[in-house]
Amino acid sequence: MGRGYKHINRFVPNASKSVCDLTGFERTTADLERRWEGWMVVPEAWNPRQPQDFPVTAKKQQVFKDARSEQSNPLETAQTPVTPI
Repeated sequence: MGRGYKHINRFVPNASKSVCDLTGFERTTADLERRWEGWMVVPEAWNPRQPQDFPVTAKKQQVFKDARSEQSNPLETAQTPVTPI
């Protein structure tokens, strides 16, 4: 074998050549990583998704009216019992 030819003809399964979407470098598919937006990039160009993409906002507090009536004494508005004739 000549110089530099020992790695050319070696078979590696699932090692097709791909191009990095960011840098344009040609690498094998096994060397590339998928980013959160779906791009296949070299590991040096891989970045995690930024936390600012998911802002945390305070939810509005729901205020409900008091379900009870405004009477001060419950006996004031109570109806008198009906007596049968």
